[in-house]
Amino acid sequence: VEPFDYTLFGNAMPLTDPDEKLRLEFKAKGDRWVINGKLNVKENRRYRLIFDNQTAMAHPVHLHRHTFQLTRIGGRATAGVWKDVVIVPAWRQTEVDFIANQPGPSLFHCHNQRHMEMGFLMLMEYER
Repeated sequence: VEPFDYTLFGNAMPLTDPDEKLRLEFKAKGDRWVINGKLNVKENRRYRLIFDNQTAMAHPVHLHRHTFQLTRIGGRATAGVWKDVVIVPAWRQTEVDFIANQPGPSLFHCHNQRHMEMGFLMLMEYER
C-alpha cells in the first residue's frame, strides 16, 4: 500500500527560512519509544520541526493547541497544507512549520495510543 501523499493538496511555493529548526528523532529502545532532546520554544517565533522517523513503522504525530504547515514530506517540498496531525512514514523525514503562539505546555505525541503509553510523547514548553 502506498503512503498517503499530502503534497497532492499543497504547492511547491518557496517558504522563507524559519527562526529556528528543531530535529525530533523517533526511535525504539527495547519496549519503549523515545524522542530525542527537548522541545522548548519562544513565543511568536516560527519553528521548523523536522520529524525524523528512525523506525520501521509509520507514526501519526500530533501537536496539541497548534497547527502546522507541511513543508517537506519524504524529501518533497510542499506548502499550503495545514494540519495538527501528520503521518511520518517509516525511515523518512517530514518537516513542518508552526508559529509558537499558544503559550503554555502543549503535548506532542504519537496518535497510536499504545506507542504513547510506551513513551512516545513529550511536552513542548515556552521559555520565559
